[in-house]
Amino acid sequence: MMKLRHLAALPLLGALALTAAHAAAPEHWVPGWAAPPIGYEPAIRDGLGRPFHAETVRQDLRVGITGTTLRVRFSNELADVPLRIGAASIVRLDAAGKPVAGSLRALTFGRVAGVRVPAFAPMLSDPIDYPVTAGERLAISVYFPEETAPPAHAQMVDIVAGDATGSLDLVSPRRARASGVVSGLAIGGSAATRVLVTFGDSITEGAGATPGKAMSWPAQLGRMLVANPDGRCWAVANQGISGNRLLSSGRGPNALSRFDRDVLSVPGATHVVVLEGINDIGKVKDPAKDWQPPADQLIAAYEQLLTRARARGLKVIFGTLLPYEGAAYADAAGEQRRQAVNAWLRANAARFDGLIDFDKAMQEPGKPAVMRLSDQIGDHLHPNDAGYTRMAEAALPVVLAQGCGQANASNR
Repeated sequence: MMKLRHLAALPLLGALALTAAHAAAPEHWVPGWAAPPIGYEPAIRDGLGRPFHAETVRQDLRVGITGTTLRVRFSNELADVPLRIGAASIVRLDAAGKPVAGSLRALTFGRVAGVRVPAFAPMLSDPIDYPVTAGERLAISVYFPEETAPPAHAQMVDIVAGDATGSLDLVSPRRARASGVVSGLAIGGSAATRVLVTFGDSITEGAGATPGKAMSWPAQLGRMLVANPDGRCWAVANQGISGNRLLSSGRGPNALSRFDRDVLSVPGATHVVVLEGINDIGKVKDPAKDWQPPADQLIAAYEQLLTRARARGLKVIFGTLLPYEGAAYADAAGEQRRQAVNAWLRANAARFDGLIDFDKAMQEPGKPAVMRLSDQIGDHLHPNDAGYTRMAEAALPVVLAQGCGQANASNR
């Protein structure tokens, strides 16, 4: 009888094993928006100039991909002290930027409203069912009950006194440039099987583009991919930081130090575009205090990024450095370094999974060292909306050539 009972239990045990295996299967998350932490910048233009204290901070974002569920990533990764979040919420915004009635939802952390984020750590909210569409605008409100100076990505935010996370509309908010601790939005239920991380400086972040219109080249590339039947498998995460450099920390940690956090840890990352180095090449005010690396050191940094990405199963696409003659920090020695770096990138293109020749795409006709005059903001360094469109158009065929097969890297 004992043997019969054990045999009778086998189908049930098998079913339980299958259920457990199904429950343990990795969730499929892809990035819907990103803003890597930079540091606390109280003196930045239009800045608040002080820490938050018993205030609610609302930051806007634009979702890059369609999905059914989401979770929010909060950053305290550059801080050496804990960060206390008293409460947080999310709300939809209409085309005019106004909150949509009935869309306000509280965010929780382990089903609790508030959380203490340890020093040097991120914190993910609990997932919620919250269908979103590519291009949709959202706002996330965070209440800081204690005096807090978060070392996060400075952006335009709305600030009001007290805990207003449960309010649809903020009453008489102050608009200022200040730290937004939301560093990422992960989307579930998406059809995306490939995730492209764009890694770089201000030209990747989108400096010079029309504010609030999502006109950076990664944002425009994301829309081009969604509109293309062969590109709908892609999600794009923009991990650009204005002023960032490959080998020296300044505005944000240097590229080599932030690569694991801002590329390898992106949910579902399968590909990366590296476009960084122009700030290393640019002339420095005091060479005795600020290192200006030679071309071979920049190339060695690219080799490091290539090796580290490949070790995690990511495919690597490089971008050539754009023309910059006439920029405030341009000089003949820097141009020689730029030409040397671009020559190496072109000569080694077969080693990479793709090469986007942004340099050629953005040259002024007849003046290859100058950024196309009609496609820049006038500082000879940053493209305008049209220039970012040109960059996205240059990137599109290179990305589409990667195909839409299943992701090689696991979802993280």
